[in-house]
Amino acid sequence: MKVSVIIPCFNYGHYLPECLQSLVDQTYPNWEALIVDDGSTDCTPQVGKFWSEKEPRIHYYRIENSGVSKARNFGLSLAEGDFVQFLDADDLLSKEKLEIQLEAFRQHPEINLTYTENFYFPDGKSDQLYLDQEFTDRDWMHRFSGLGASALAHLIQNNLAVISSPMLKRELADQVGGFQEGIAYTEDWRFWIDCVFHGAKIKYIQEPQAFTLIRVHPKSVSQDILKMQYGELALRSWIAKQLIGHRGLTPKEKRRLERDNQNRRTLLIKHIMYLGPINSLAHLRSMAELIPWWKVGWFYLKTLNRRRKDHFHFQSKSLVPKAKAGN
Repeated sequence: MKVSVIIPCFNYGHYLPECLQSLVDQTYPNWEALIVDDGSTDCTPQVGKFWSEKEPRIHYYRIENSGVSKARNFGLSLAEGDFVQFLDADDLLSKEKLEIQLEAFRQHPEINLTYTENFYFPDGKSDQLYLDQEFTDRDWMHRFSGLGASALAHLIQNNLAVISSPMLKRELADQVGGFQEGIAYTEDWRFWIDCVFHGAKIKYIQEPQAFTLIRVHPKSVSQDILKMQYGELALRSWIAKQLIGHRGLTPKEKRRLERDNQNRRTLLIKHIMYLGPINSLAHLRSMAELIPWWKVGWFYLKTLNRRRKDHFHFQSKSLVPKAKAGN
């Protein structure tokens, strides 16, 4: 069984050697790596060509800059493996990850998507592992096995995992049709949900030797929190439309999933509007592309009122005289 590892890379040439070394070190040898250079302007071409000449399982391709989804889809179009593993150019895989996930597929042939633990580490300190990108050890990931409505219930709450955690059968990726191009920040989350809509049977692999390492640095996509929140709002609108037309759910399951998705969407809108840069016209315009203008205006006025009250409360507390010592 061959694994195709698809590695999109845009100006991460300085991270690429460490990423590729984590592949060369794999205990499972039957893999191919497809580096898809998304129009990089750094050393990526030199690094990619060097490694493709050094290691016959590594192949380097260059395309015009089109975004990570286009790069992944380009890699999928060239992949020859029975299984697909996505890997960002700044991230790493544990040595036994491929072998352990393939063994799970052997033991459970009905499964077509598995995923593992993921850890975050500060750039340059891969021995310091955390459960979240803020390094607070907030355990955000849901660990489940299932399909259909039960899997969707988890995915409406959270993304499945980071992009390099799952491995899936090639035919499932082909059925889904790859990643939706033209969207950013939630393209992987949408892809996993689309897998479930296409009948994915998911299994979480609880093995301490199988994991992926996510590097956190200033240029990490996951650092742009506000844009990720915009992306999630757009995703939830897409989920709502998909649930309406999906035939694989009972009416009761559909109603529950629609309710859960709408509740999460409402909470997210409140969070963005109450805590976001309310005085930024660009921010308000971005929100108006995702929700009706009248709702943006309503939340804007409500946010101003909340902040006015908070300011007045703070000022009132600061004016209260402190008790003198001995009184």
